[in-house]
Amino acid sequence: MVERLQIKFEYNAREDRLLLRVSEKEANGSCIEYRFWLTRRFVKIFLKAIDKLIEDELAKDMQVTPDNMNMMKEFQQDAALSQADFATSYDAEAEKCKIFGDAPLLVTTLKIKKTSNGKFVFSILDENNFGIHLTAGLNLVHSLQKMLLDSAANAQWNNTLFSVAKVGGATTAPSKYVS
Repeated sequence: MVERLQIKFEYNAREDRLLLRVSEKEANGSCIEYRFWLTRRFVKIFLKAIDKLIEDELAKDMQVTPDNMNMMKEFQQDAALSQADFATSYDAEAEKCKIFGDAPLLVTTLKIKKTSNGKFVFSILDENNFGIHLTAGLNLVHSLQKMLLDSAANAQWNNTLFSVAKVGGATTAPSKYVS
């Protein structure tokens, strides 16, 4: 059972990609780190899918009108980020982890499935369907969105591709996600 999950996105200028690092620490003290390359194209898809997921969840609330959707997204994001732990250093903990595989996998596929308990499973896979399945509540979804947007900005991928998922921006997200 996973005792602690840490996620980090870092820009690699040579590759012009984001490196997604995910470390899982088990209750028995063992730790493993998974590494994935994310292209600009994939990050754009990931952000649109996250934004669509958040909007779909808000749309289920009968009191959320299309007019106040962006305000509610911002409110939820602020609440989620206030509970996130951005203070704990990723690298200090990850040094103790065993790295899975010889090299980072190049992610080509994202699947999102909602579980019966209201959480979401993000399948982040390469072309051979190797990868990981991250289970996340809505708070972690908001944190992932924030980290991806910040990483894209850090990579100087500041263009209209990434403004879509920003709170308050117009969306052109996929029509649905895997359920």
